Amino acid sequence: LAPRRMILIAWDVQDYQLDGDPAWVGSEHYDVEAKAGGGASAQEMEQPMIQGLLEDRFGLRVHREKRELPIYELVVAGGGAKLQRSPAGSCADSCGFHLTTDGLNRTLDGKGVTMEMLAANLSRSYNSSLGRNVVDKTGLSGTFDLRLTWTIDNLSASPADSAGPSIRGALQQQLGLKLEAAKGLVDVLVVDQVEKPSAN
Repeated sequence: LAPRRMILIAWDVQDYQLDGDPAWVGSEHYDVEAKAGGGASAQEMEQPMIQGLLEDRFGLRVHREKRELPIYELVVAGGGAKLQRSPAGSCADSCGFHLTTDGLNRTLDGKGVTMEMLAANLSRSYNSSLGRNVVDKTGLSGTFDLRLTWTIDNLSASPADSAGPSIRGALQQQLGLKLEAAKGLVDVLVVDQVEKPSAN
């Protein structure tokens, strides 16, 4: 696992939110073994454990700051939104997103989600690879049930593998929404210090 990937996981940031790390942090790979006691779940322990490992073994020191960076604003397209309101009390404890992958194809199902939640989900690189923060500027309140299906970009893929729309095309065709380029303040994690670890 590359240390850069570990940092992204440990601090829950995307590639475009990490700065100041030297090239080897993204190119070198390390095997990581960690054991923990107690009743905490793996998800609850993953981030603090990786943070501790990076700080102890790599001498990692970071700080957060806000920077003005390119972003996308999520807005209603010219033809109007194509969204289905969530019925009252329809999702109880099962609200949220579920992402399905099939090769290059992605399907994002949302149940009882707000436009702010959709924008935050689109910001995640594993989801759309937009490479920018997405901010809700739709002006739409309340919760919605939605399905978004698209094909991710892959320059080596054959046309047959890439028959679906891009994330931008899918947003406009399926949800009546679009992304507009803008600038805005984004949380950035800055690497102040990192060192190659010594052998075990």
